[in-house]
Amino acid sequence: MTNSAEAPASGDTLKIGVVGAGGVGAYFAAVLARAGHEVHLVATPRHIEPIRSNGIRVTRGDGSEGFTARPASISTDAAEIGACDAVIVASKAGQVREALLEAKALVGTDTAVLPLQNGVSATQQITDAVGPGHALGGVCLIISYLTEPGIVHHVGSQPGITLGELNGNVTSRVEKLAAALADAQVQTTISLHITADMWRKFMLITSYGGVGALSREPVGRTRANPLSRSLVRDAMSEVAHLATAAGTPLDETDVEAMMRQYDTFDPSSTSSMQRDLAAGRPSEIDEQTGAVVRIAGRYGVPVPIHDTIYRALKLRDG
Repeated sequence: MTNSAEAPASGDTLKIGVVGAGGVGAYFAAVLARAGHEVHLVATPRHIEPIRSNGIRVTRGDGSEGFTARPASISTDAAEIGACDAVIVASKAGQVREALLEAKALVGTDTAVLPLQNGVSATQQITDAVGPGHALGGVCLIISYLTEPGIVHHVGSQPGITLGELNGNVTSRVEKLAAALADAQVQTTISLHITADMWRKFMLITSYGGVGALSREPVGRTRANPLSRSLVRDAMSEVAHLATAAGTPLDETDVEAMMRQYDTFDPSSTSSMQRDLAAGRPSEIDEQTGAVVRIAGRYGVPVPIHDTIYRALKLRDG
């Protein structure tokens, strides 16, 4: 294994806690349960009865057949579930610490905690909530959202997760969780450089999401128009310079790689931040565009595009 490796499938059954039953958490809970793993959901009250009665239904935007799966349990009280082999945190980026403080009973001595948020702050929030040694790094590529509690609509191609220990070691807990995700037909990669992977995802999501939210247009239109496309690319360059200043060197090669990823997105897709802002819901703008601005201030790096997007959009948050 050099920089990364595809995760092998495994016959081991894991007890997996999932914190959050939104479009991402419910999707991964469903596919892991369908694969035979013991999945326990910690969720807010509105999700409990629909999922307890009917399971989680996954529908697909490409017209292919969906499915329904039942987790082993769903509760508002993590103490009813107890310690798990692994915990997946699928709350909003700014709520990781608070969500894990409430779900602390899921975390045993060697429980791996995998964050799937769009940002670079989740690992520190995990450590603040449950102590050192539990946080993994994680990068999730999926476009999915709830149509109502217990029903998830998945748009796009096969979801992917890249995960790894923050120190670059390949441990048995990472290999077991990666194998469980591979069992669930998630394209799974173990990374030796997960911090750089998280910064690249941060670069992608903040840039295309911010421009999409500002223009109120889907991916297909923002990438087809030369002006908005170049704005996305220039926003990515700002984040690459910021990552380098923060100790994770990125360059124009990384920018081009993320632009290629952007070009694979379904033309009708939008970022979760854009959808929340459009609907007048509380969004992750403070943990995405706002985080770029805050970190840039710490390191003295100019980020005029992200600063403008943040100031223009913050008024619409919530």
